[in-house]
Amino acid sequence: MTCRRSGFGLMVAGAIVTLVGLAVALIHTFAIPREWTTVIVGVALLGAGVVRAALRRWHPGAGAA
Repeated sequence: MTCRRSGFGLMVAGAIVTLVGLAVALIHTFAIPREWTTVIVGVALLGAGVVRAALRRWHPGAGAA
């Protein structure tokens, strides 16, 4: 299997680590209770899925392997 975009996986990993760090900092800064952390993560994932689906509608060939 060949990689079309060299370094893309590292960029995605860096984005994930950055978002997790940002989320931890925001939760600590605003003193959000731990019980709400799971809800926030779930809503963020749903939002990311909606955005991805919307972008795929605009570009039908996007994301095809």
